[in-house]
Amino acid sequence: MRWIMAGPLTLIAATVTMAATPLWWPKGAAGIDNLVFAILLFPAFWGLYVFYSLIDAKVVRALIVIMAAIAINISLIYLNF
Repeated sequence: MRWIMAGPLTLIAATVTMAATPLWWPKGAAGIDNLVFAILLFPAFWGLYVFYSLIDAKVVRALIVIMAAIAINISLIYLNF
C-alpha cells in the first residue's frame, strides 16, 4: 500500500497540485509569474507528498491526506473552469 502512495499517487497529487497552483498563487506584474512558479515548484510538491507518504506512521492517515489534497485541488480546477 505504501509503495502505491509513494509512487503513482504522489505523482498524480503533485501534477494536480501543479495544475491548481495558478489559481491560488497571486499574479505578478507580467501576468505569468503564477504559471512559472507552478512549474518550478513541481519537484517540491512531489517531494512533499513522497516524504509525507513514507514518513507518516499510519498508512491510512497518509492516504486520506493525499487523497484530500487531490480532491481539493481538483475541485479548485473544476470550479474555476
